[in-house]
Amino acid sequence: MSKSLGNVIDPLEVINGVSLANLQAKLQAGNLDPKELEKATKNNESEYPQGISECGSDALRFGLLAHTGKGKDINLDVNRVAGYSRFCNKLWNATRFAFLYLAPEGGGHFQPGALPVSLSLIPASGGPRTDLPSLPDAWILSRLADAVDATDAQLREYEIAAAADTIYSFWYKELCDVYLEAIKPIMQLDGSAIANAATKHATQTVLHTCLHYGLRLLHPFMPFVTEELYQRLALLTGAPRTTIMHAEYPVAGSLSSLRSAPAEDAMKVVFKLSASIRELRAGYLKGTLTKHAPKIFVVCRDAQTAAVIRTQGETISALARSSAMPPIASMEIVPDGCAPPRGCATDVLDQHTEVHILLRGVVDLSKEITRLQKDIAGVTARLDKLKKKMGAADYATKCPATTQTEDAAKQREMEGEIEALNSAVKQFEAGQD
Repeated sequence: MSKSLGNVIDPLEVINGVSLANLQAKLQAGNLDPKELEKATKNNESEYPQGISECGSDALRFGLLAHTGKGKDINLDVNRVAGYSRFCNKLWNATRFAFLYLAPEGGGHFQPGALPVSLSLIPASGGPRTDLPSLPDAWILSRLADAVDATDAQLREYEIAAAADTIYSFWYKELCDVYLEAIKPIMQLDGSAIANAATKHATQTVLHTCLHYGLRLLHPFMPFVTEELYQRLALLTGAPRTTIMHAEYPVAGSLSSLRSAPAEDAMKVVFKLSASIRELRAGYLKGTLTKHAPKIFVVCRDAQTAAVIRTQGETISALARSSAMPPIASMEIVPDGCAPPRGCATDVLDQHTEVHILLRGVVDLSKEITRLQKDIAGVTARLDKLKKKMGAADYATKCPATTQTEDAAKQREMEGEIEALNSAVKQFEAGQD
């Protein structure tokens, strides 16, 4: 357990929580040397100013396993265990929220359908496929297949910490943070229409699969919360209520046919675009403008990327918002030979793709120009200082090669930042006409 300067943290203090006063009292009741007691007391005040919050046994178990290395002692960070306690809460809340997606509109039990035999967003014929889930569905199934295979391989090699990280990443970063947000437009469809009902049921089936496999993957690492959620999932589908300990643990290859490199590549485009829109909104639409729903214009010179953007507008919009931001008003791909409207802020994603957010009539462009010019002056001053350092006569001989490489990278980064800021100023100046 966590040990420093003679102070040993009791596992029950991590599970149930303990105040700083009680931690200090335990030290006072011990037999430490006065100097060691003083050091340990100050260490507690520094590391646990508010004491140790209640983490629970699942978080402690996961923390121990996440710190496990082959043949090494565990140097456990109690504050990191507190982070895993928040993961438990997120797991509980997100899964209970997902159960709402699975509840049939007419009541009764949810009956999952069959998954596709395999996934491929680019068929050999080049034509469209109508028998596959949506892009977010195909992506999360591919990520689930990867998590199952990776966890199996890691556990076979006794790489416990790596397996814990794989499962954590799937649940936290992919299923909770991305997939549950990405499928909101599908879950909001009117289920009375036959086509909508079929689309929703396909996504519900994928969601059920992810929860069922995900809980079984996580169970050895967090036995209590997964047991409760697994039994609730069984009740939702009308399956006999039984312990998750009797369920088969996912094995390598069981979902390998659901891997889809095209789906993962397409979702990378969605991630880049939605992240760019979020950053632009956060940078310019602050305070009272947070609730503004902007118009987005995308310049894309790559046909494959443009096809993803054109078909995944709702997914991009869903991922581009936050709890404080409404969905974007619209998103258009600028036709070849045309330019986005004046008065846009711009983010260049790569050589093929630019994102423009319309700010004309929404923000005071003159104030934004003044702010950007101040930013340019600041970056320019830092760049001049760096260039002066790099231009010194003894720079090449006295400065280590790694530092020279880092400085060259900093120079390129600052020059690119200045170029982007100047481009934004020109956009705003044009918008004032």
